[in-house]
Amino acid sequence: MGVRTQTQAFQEAAPNRASIMTPTGGTPEGGRRALPIAGVTGVEIKVTLRPDEELRGIRALELNEDSAEIRVIYFYDTPDLILFKAGVLLRARLVKGENDDSTVKIRPVDPAKVLPQDWTELPGFKLEADGTGDRIVCSASLTTVQKRDEIADVAKGSRPIHKLYSLDQERFLSQFYPHPVDFGKLRVLGPIRVLRWKTKHKRFEHELTSEEWRLPDGEDLLEVSIKVEPDEATTAQQVFETHLRDLGLDPAGAQETKTRRALEHLARTLKPIAG
Repeated sequence: MGVRTQTQAFQEAAPNRASIMTPTGGTPEGGRRALPIAGVTGVEIKVTLRPDEELRGIRALELNEDSAEIRVIYFYDTPDLILFKAGVLLRARLVKGENDDSTVKIRPVDPAKVLPQDWTELPGFKLEADGTGDRIVCSASLTTVQKRDEIADVAKGSRPIHKLYSLDQERFLSQFYPHPVDFGKLRVLGPIRVLRWKTKHKRFEHELTSEEWRLPDGEDLLEVSIKVEPDEATTAQQVFETHLRDLGLDPAGAQETKTRRALEHLARTLKPIAG
């Protein structure tokens, strides 16, 4: 008889657990959790480590800066983060060795309202879900490739922000965000230097994705995640939490996601516009 995986062991120990977290937040009565609506391609279960555990996490997760994928991320929002608070993320990303890109992301979304439309036919469209604690939040995003230096030119102020977004992305934004966006009032938030790793650990069947976000003032944010099929999410989350505990890390993590923490920090450091 072969060695049981962590997932098999968990299923045997807790056969009555529900199959999945709810996509709308919270937990239905009796601890049961509803299956996400069909069409979501995967669930990414995330933990942002507490600030006091970041160095321990780097060591426990066996992360080496020399082996990291390097990215630089910018966000675009108002100083009071009007878009982010409404569930809208405008992002641009420089990726070493790959194409640069820009993304419009909306969360939460109801997949039933997205799937019947033509968005799924467009290159760069994704319908995904993020799981944190007992919540799953479904999101839809549309990404397009940017030419080299275009994102950097926006950061320097020599190119307007709206030039980073295609007509399809603007149409996508207008459909899921009910207010007109005045790109001229948006500010550049960043850069955030990102180190990214994909690793495998013995006796843990899922691939781990770790991201360290380095903010301009030197603060670091470390997130670790796994990606699974929707019907595996509840069991996978329990196994993931156990693995983090085995590494000496708190699976509850920080109270805020890395994106929220980063945006709130960057917004506080914005300088007033001259004149």
